[in-house]
Amino acid sequence: MENDFIKSAVFQRTTGNYFQENSISVSGLKKLKVSPMHYKEAEEIEPTDAMTFGSAYHCFVLEPDKFDKEYYVFDDSAICGALIAKGAKSPRATNDYKTWKEQEMSFSDGKVLLDKEDFEKIKAMKYRLFSHPYAKMLLTNGEPEVGIGGVLQTSVGEINIKFKPDYLKPKRRAIADLKTCADASIDGFTRAAADMDYHIQAAFYSDMIELMTGDKMQQTFIFIAQEKKKPFAFNLFECSPQFIGQGRYEYEMLLQLYKYCIDNDKWPGYQCFCSNKYGLVELSLPKYAIKSLDYYTY
Repeated sequence: MENDFIKSAVFQRTTGNYFQENSISVSGLKKLKVSPMHYKEAEEIEPTDAMTFGSAYHCFVLEPDKFDKEYYVFDDSAICGALIAKGAKSPRATNDYKTWKEQEMSFSDGKVLLDKEDFEKIKAMKYRLFSHPYAKMLLTNGEPEVGIGGVLQTSVGEINIKFKPDYLKPKRRAIADLKTCADASIDGFTRAAADMDYHIQAAFYSDMIELMTGDKMQQTFIFIAQEKKKPFAFNLFECSPQFIGQGRYEYEMLLQLYKYCIDNDKWPGYQCFCSNKYGLVELSLPKYAIKSLDYYTY
């Protein structure tokens, strides 16, 4: 990696959520890309069912030894069946179900609740994924969920960063990132990767691991995208030089913007991406909205 922006870097592995103060992550860079205001004033997000499922899937695939310590699988089929028999159309919305679930939570000892149906799906997804020899190789005999903090000495000053790759394969100089998705086809995931700024993540992680190892060998970054519905199809995507190059350009620009915001305690909105000092943006119609209005009289 040839880089005039990062002059040097110091890294350390972290435990728990300990990082240097004012450390920015890839998710932070993505919010900053919307606007510094969105980054600074981002609200805490309550975990959704989809987020809980994704976290459980990651744990079961990447760190199976931790799964039973962190998740409590409960089976609500019997209670749902009994409530349906009593005439409940939405059994999980009833007070009886909520009372039953509270009792189950008392047995969970603080673990995250995961219903059996989702657990069975996660097991089936892992079985399908590990039936592919190369996918299994990418996700075994490596280092899962390694928290890393760093201090970058850049052309604009010192910047604290943090990141946590899904899975490192040091001997192969490879990084694997596991994604659940609705569409793992080439067209579907390519669109999702662009929309969700996965190129920033891939470039940032690859470059930081290269700097940390000091061997000046480019890391291979591979997304493993798996669908959450049967037949749980998946695809393996190796990030191209173009993908990494665009991601590198963007994360460097965003780190410079972050440094400016930190140093000046200014967190502008969309106007920071405007090319004039007034914040005026030209509004034009998109191509699809430009159409003929021919009409005929009879």
